[in-house]
Amino acid sequence: MTSTGLPKGTAPIKREYLVDAVPLVSVDVTVVASNGAVPLAGSTRKRSEMETEDEIVSSVAPKEPAEGKDGDGATEDADGEPPTKKVKLSGAQRRKLAKEEKRNKTGQNKGRRFQRVHDEQEICWKIACGLECPFGEKCRASHDLAAYLLGKPSDIFFPTSLSLSSSPPFVHVGDVDTEGTEAYKAAHPFIDLCPGASTATRCTYFEEYGECKANFKCRFLGAHLQYAPVNGEGGHRTLSVRANPERIEWAKAHAQELNMIQPDTAKSLRKREYKMEKTDEFRRILKEGEGKSMSFRGLLTKRADKEDEGDMAEDRDDETKGGSDVYIIERPEKKRLHWKDLTYLAPLTTVGNLPFRRLCTTLGVDITCGEMGLSHSFLQGSKEEWSLVRRHPSERIFGVQIAGNKPEQTTACADVIGNECSSIDFVDLNAGCPIDLVYQAGSGSALLNTAGKMGKCLIGMNYALGDVPVTLKMRTGVKDGFPTAHKLMPRLHDWAVGSVTLHGRSRQQRYTRLADWEYIKSCVQALRAHEATLADAVEGIDADVAMRSSGGLNYGFGPIPFWGNGDCFSGLEYWKTVEATGVDGIMIGRGALIKPWIFTEIKERRDWDISSRERLDLIRK
Repeated sequence: MTSTGLPKGTAPIKREYLVDAVPLVSVDVTVVASNGAVPLAGSTRKRSEMETEDEIVSSVAPKEPAEGKDGDGATEDADGEPPTKKVKLSGAQRRKLAKEEKRNKTGQNKGRRFQRVHDEQEICWKIACGLECPFGEKCRASHDLAAYLLGKPSDIFFPTSLSLSSSPPFVHVGDVDTEGTEAYKAAHPFIDLCPGASTATRCTYFEEYGECKANFKCRFLGAHLQYAPVNGEGGHRTLSVRANPERIEWAKAHAQELNMIQPDTAKSLRKREYKMEKTDEFRRILKEGEGKSMSFRGLLTKRADKEDEGDMAEDRDDETKGGSDVYIIERPEKKRLHWKDLTYLAPLTTVGNLPFRRLCTTLGVDITCGEMGLSHSFLQGSKEEWSLVRRHPSERIFGVQIAGNKPEQTTACADVIGNECSSIDFVDLNAGCPIDLVYQAGSGSALLNTAGKMGKCLIGMNYALGDVPVTLKMRTGVKDGFPTAHKLMPRLHDWAVGSVTLHGRSRQQRYTRLADWEYIKSCVQALRAHEATLADAVEGIDADVAMRSSGGLNYGFGPIPFWGNGDCFSGLEYWKTVEATGVDGIMIGRGALIKPWIFTEIKERRDWDISSRERLDLIRK
């Protein structure tokens, strides 16, 4: 059987059914018989005009024996030695090789090379921004700004609105690119120091924000370039980058995103040079209270101090120093969370991004929370992680959710967030994430197995965040049939939890089956019963001791807002569940993904049969 050169199992297409891209001509095969070719049956064959006579001869002439072949068909290598025999593989070996070959052809292409565009003369970024380079003479980039500007490529032309028209060619450039013309001279006033800079272009970033972060490296440099003032007589003329202070202030007042971390901060985090004073203090506290559970000093100890500042205070000091299994520290003043009758959008990982939260704010949501971020990634200065703390001005109450497995780690993360993000209303600790990667690292729902560690995480975060409240999101437990959340309810006040959200499923259950709202109801009752006990214990204490009302600060006691979560998909169902269980509200997750207008239904206490046009209008926003 003649070999076709095709893979095994592939049937070749007959020649008469093939369509060539070039015209075909008839070639008499017998014309090559004189060259030693054997005429084929039939006098003619169709060949392309692009083929030469030699190519036709080679295709129809009999093949010469290959070099190294003898008359018997055996092959020899260059040294005349017989070739090594092909190794016979077993069936298992062939399958293994086939599997490896298939694996190499699939998956991520790790052999890719990402190209990066460089300037012919690389200028140091710090020097281009008018700053001092920390590397000095050791810097690998050039510090000669004058030479860089002389050799800088010409600016990219971006037309102004005045040069646009509705008739072809739509953009009227003029002679700004023709050297020697008056228009060219007018558009290149810095030709002696920066020949490539052109004032005929626009820098949209400069127009919007009043300053360009690219500075001298901007490809639209002429739009914000100027001569710097000459120092003294005989001084040399230099160039500087313009700034518009009024536009800068306007941009800050009308910022589209808040909580933007600075590059220098991210760099100091990556290099572990960021100073965390509160975290260092808490590490000392953890060392002193090693082997003990931790608790904030609440109203009960305050009452003891008030009644007898002598003996009771000494007993309290003995308790703090080691006379008890509980290590008590001072409770910071916190803003109270008045979240009754508000709507709450769940921190949906990978889908609860800023655009989706903005859409939900237009539909009535009051409380929003960013996607879950890993505390160790925050501390490494990860751009992806720090993008999760960004907030839009339309978000009324906004919080950040973090996950971690160590008290020092979550405390340090909260410390940095509190220092760098001024537009945050609360920070949430995730103790309910069921993802295997998070759970196996000891974070998320794994904290439910180690209540002492979770308490230290909450106390450390409270200690580092000052008056910013710390909230908790958790599940019923880890395993099905073994709920543990009710055991933690009496300890929430000791940990200064500002608000708690309970998802009515276990970690093992994930999102299968319905949420257990009866269990959520029992947890609400357990928390309220404990708060009633605290209220009886502090009855008769002066109001200024029990509650520091100035600025909405809660000194130590107050009802903790309790939120349920799970299987809420309509406004009427929302209020029915709230009344039946006694929760302060329901955190909406998948219900908001299915129909973001559920918050409007909750506010107006009705079902909204939204039309297709209204849905498209929502997308246009």
